[in-house]
Amino acid sequence: MGANSGGELGLGPSVKSGNVGRPRLNPYLSGTAGVVQVSLGAMHGVALTGDNRILTWGVNDHGALGRDTSWEDNLVDADANGGDSDSDDEGELNPRESTPTPADMSAVPPGTVFTQVAAADNATFALTSTGRVYGWGAFRVSQWPCYLFECRTLTCPQSEDGKLSFSPTVQVQSRPALIILVKDVVKLCCGSNHVIALTADGFVYTWGRGTDGQLGRRFSSRIVDWKKEGLTPRRVAGLKNIVEIGSGSNHSFAIDRSGLVYGWGFNNAGQIGVVDNAGEYESAYEFALTVPVPSLVKSLVGLPRITQITGGNFHSIAVTESGHCLTWGRLYSFATGIKIDTLPPQFVVLDSRGKPSFLRVPTSVQGLTPAHVAAASEHSLAVTPDNQVFTWGLNLTKQIGQKEEEVEVATLVGHLSHPTLANTRMVWAGAGAQYSMLAEHSFVHLEPQV
Repeated sequence: MGANSGGELGLGPSVKSGNVGRPRLNPYLSGTAGVVQVSLGAMHGVALTGDNRILTWGVNDHGALGRDTSWEDNLVDADANGGDSDSDDEGELNPRESTPTPADMSAVPPGTVFTQVAAADNATFALTSTGRVYGWGAFRVSQWPCYLFECRTLTCPQSEDGKLSFSPTVQVQSRPALIILVKDVVKLCCGSNHVIALTADGFVYTWGRGTDGQLGRRFSSRIVDWKKEGLTPRRVAGLKNIVEIGSGSNHSFAIDRSGLVYGWGFNNAGQIGVVDNAGEYESAYEFALTVPVPSLVKSLVGLPRITQITGGNFHSIAVTESGHCLTWGRLYSFATGIKIDTLPPQFVVLDSRGKPSFLRVPTSVQGLTPAHVAAASEHSLAVTPDNQVFTWGLNLTKQIGQKEEEVEVATLVGHLSHPTLANTRMVWAGAGAQYSMLAEHSFVHLEPQV
């Protein structure tokens, strides 16, 4: 559901390129496709199947799909769909991009078994059973750090933002390639333009864009080529015995064996939750914009252990082992899912006009006990143990399946308003820049052997 302007919903070329307002079953990723895991980037997706295929779909401008999607024939006219009432706009889609199709694995050794896939904005990564990582696509990187609060555009001359690179020597990697400097990986996690890798011995490696501190390293332009160094996987100093990782668009998290949570990266809306002088911040402009190295998230100390942690552009979500959903970060688009006027005043940081800007303390979303959460941009989703789906935040492209353009509190996506969801057992949710996906648990019937 949500935006489909680049075929990011993977519904094929016959579906309009506008907004799909009601959850629609994806025939290419269902049934015999055998999908076991999915990851969503800004405008593309990737799925791993039980028979070891990696399916990709969506925008391929910078090689994120890992295959050739050139199409010389006429694009499919959306009107051929016969007028889809779910969609707002009309447009044309490249069938090779809008249809989930296996990535080109011709350069991958035969017999390689994949165990996980992960998508950044314009890049994709795949983990093998032997702990190796393959990647393709490109990062948007900057030559110099830029921490300006108001100047964060793709044309900023100071940050040289918007330039593409996959590695120090490759601008765009069009096919899967081995990332040789990282081994023994057990989990991958991607932000918009950075990657976090957890190794079997409890260490964390990062690479990609680091202008907002999301790599957890300090850089000096006098000593190193900043851009080259950021694109090289390096171990994050100060982290050990890590058992879980998570990320938002430009911020990162790690959880150690004892349950302590560490965060680093962009923090302009308190999305990391690192507050050393909690009582001294009266406005958003006094808050630290970045946390360049891993720092203990003290506001989570003493709470039940965090089992999952993720985030969007300016907010974060965590699930505790006791089933509570905690959110914090920017309040403007209701991405935290909590009614703002019910928040304790001491938890809220005000903007220059004296209006609530962000929630600086992880706060429980009342009445919600999720088993899984997802976030991207300014919207969030949660799936409960009884297979219900709740969504909240920005809904301009119908990415959360609700009627309103913004939804302040976590709200059930019910089967009465969405008949497609009747009799489904949702177990997973994912979020892209302006779209979302839900996954239902499927049972495979096996005939008894005699």
